[in-house]
Amino acid sequence: GPAYLVLATASWVGMYLSGVHPTLLGVVIALVTPAYTARREEVEDAARQTRAYLQSPNPAYARAARLSIERSVPVGERLHQRWQPWTTFVIVPLFALANAGVPLTGESLRAAATSPVTIGVVAGLVVGKLLGILAGTALAMALRLGDLAPGITQLQLAGGAVLSGIGFTISLFIVDLAFDEDEAAADQARVGVLVASVLATALGWGLLRLAARRPAGTRERPETLSPPVDPDRDHIRGPVDAPLTLVEYGDFECPFCARATGSVEELRDRFGDRLRYVFRHTPLVDVHPRSQLAAEAAEAAGAQGRYWEMYDRLFASQNRLDTTDLLDHAQAIGLDVERFARDLGTGRYARHVEHDVESAEASGVTGTPTFFVGGRRHTGPFDAASLAAALLAAAGDQGIDSDDGEERRDPAALPAPPAELPELSPDLPETPDRGGDHPRLTDAQLALLERHGSRRPVARGDVLYRPGDPGYAFHVVLSGAVAVVGPARGDDERVVRVHGARRFLGELDLFDDQPVVRTAVVVRGGEVLRLSLDELRAAFAAEPALKELVVRAYLVRRAMRYELSADLRVLGHPGSADVRRLREYAAARGLTTEVVEFEAGGDGDRVLAELGASEEDLPVVVSRAGRVLHDPDAAALDLLLPPRG
Repeated sequence: GPAYLVLATASWVGMYLSGVHPTLLGVVIALVTPAYTARREEVEDAARQTRAYLQSPNPAYARAARLSIERSVPVGERLHQRWQPWTTFVIVPLFALANAGVPLTGESLRAAATSPVTIGVVAGLVVGKLLGILAGTALAMALRLGDLAPGITQLQLAGGAVLSGIGFTISLFIVDLAFDEDEAAADQARVGVLVASVLATALGWGLLRLAARRPAGTRERPETLSPPVDPDRDHIRGPVDAPLTLVEYGDFECPFCARATGSVEELRDRFGDRLRYVFRHTPLVDVHPRSQLAAEAAEAAGAQGRYWEMYDRLFASQNRLDTTDLLDHAQAIGLDVERFARDLGTGRYARHVEHDVESAEASGVTGTPTFFVGGRRHTGPFDAASLAAALLAAAGDQGIDSDDGEERRDPAALPAPPAELPELSPDLPETPDRGGDHPRLTDAQLALLERHGSRRPVARGDVLYRPGDPGYAFHVVLSGAVAVVGPARGDDERVVRVHGARRFLGELDLFDDQPVVRTAVVVRGGEVLRLSLDELRAAFAAEPALKELVVRAYLVRRAMRYELSADLRVLGHPGSADVRRLREYAAARGLTTEVVEFEAGGDGDRVLAELGASEEDLPVVVSRAGRVLHDPDAAALDLLLPPRG
């Protein structure tokens, strides 16, 4: 920022004093400003610095995190984002009007209306640029130098071409050069530039608006996966019959695809055997010339049973995708290199990759990475949290059990959200406070929260949050009552708890921003106070005692979950061998289990502390009676809970 400002100012003054038009300086600065895709190592460093600040918030870590995040964004993009409002709404308009240098009087406009100079400038900027861009594009396509990007229509191209007729800066510069000795003609040309800019804006807006209204019969871009996942052809990571399906169309040379692999790995860790992941090739050879051979290399490795090993290496080494690099990768993962080289040389798997590309076109894929969740194209961010929310929502829509979020159950599935909530009586009693799980807030605490949040009237039947939502806000009941409804287990009640006046909703997962698996519904109308997670943190910062009250209540609620429903509650890592062993033990003896995923950090450590354990003791087992064992073997479990007779 400041360094570029000083350099630009000094350069502008120097060019002005030298007699060279300073406008050219903008072009020079644009050419020397670094432009590149975000570098993976810088993004990872920003993540490390941010984690350090989260673990130990202090000014030094805050500054390091902020600077590392800024450095991870390319300079050009960072400067564009910072200055774009100023340049769009202030600098460019003032520059244009100041440099036009012509009074817009009735006399000057009448003279310009019949001037061949004005008419020529308007025709050149509005009509000439339109015809030039359309003709140049048509010629490039005819010579097979390129093609329109998928989804771009001729009408959209025409709209963009017309908008290029908005020609303040360079057009006014050319006017000064062309009419340096005829001020009257220069004024008429400047009026032409201004008129052409207005006409180009209006015409371009109209064409793009018209393009946005698809005429009847225009085929919409497909949204469903075509063809569906085929275990005999597709490469599947995870159980073939897993209830959740995520399909990615990607390119091994695409930096965005490489970043998405982190999201996919996080999802696999989170959902475990409930998720199957499919990767289909979409090499964008025009911009990634090595991507086609890399895709064939993955298929050649798959023929030797090493597809996912090659997949991992290619994304981890995107700067090493040359032919010799591919042979090195093959040797590193233990392939028959001679067979691998022959398969690549003969293009044996080129047709397989081509089939994937055809599938991408049939499925409406226009870029990489593109994800399909449950057979439908995913739109929006592809971070792990967004994809997880989409997977859970798709599971609910399709009636699939997904086992994620607030409850962890065995068998590993969470019932889909009910199509209709059960009929809840308006006379449901409040859940009593049992050791600090449902405290009532004081007037001072309510006043503090209200300064940061907002009141909201609610009526019976209103839903505050529901399964599939990507997260939920912190709610305090001011009047009326709200019931939290969860999935039923056997004959247990569906109502988990009922909150009355001055009580707050939620659990520890509020701070994890995890997709919601329970429903909060108003059973008696009244008023609630709503705070987003950021607003709640601001309130906590203002009053640490309030934070302690809320967190302790959430801890007690979490502890009470251990007392309900299952014969064995297991706190640990769901995909670990020890947790699988415990599940197998319970299944062999007809016992029910509930697995709660341990997450390192404040909340996870506090739960362990409540159980008198540490992370080294995982997995921790809690019986229905509340007895706790640390990483027990079968003999210890037999003493804790005999098998059912």
